[in-house]
Order: sequence, then structure tokens, then C-alpha cells
Amino acid sequence: MTPATPPAVRRHRGWRALGLLALAAVLGLAFWGYTTPEMQIHWENLAALCGF
Repeated sequence: MTPATPPAVRRHRGWRALGLLALAAVLGLAFWGYTTPEMQIHWENLAALCGF
């Protein structure tokens, strides 16, 4: 008899997908800000927000 997959694994997949989506959104906004000078978003500011 094989053990069933615990529901916690599915929950972790959801958080991982949400994290990747949030990261993609932040990087997408940063790239958009990089291409439009009116927004005044710079890569240095993004790096500071991310803790680098």
C-alpha cells in the first residue's frame, strides 16, 4: 500500500506559484519603468526593494 500525497504539498505548490507570479509582476513593472522615463523607476530602486 502506498501512502497518499499529503495535502500540504499542494498548498506549497500554490504558494510557490503565487510567489513566482508576484516576482514576475515586480520584474515586469520594473522593466516597464525602465522603458518609460516618466515613471522614474530605476533598477537601483528595485534592487534596494529586493534587499540587494
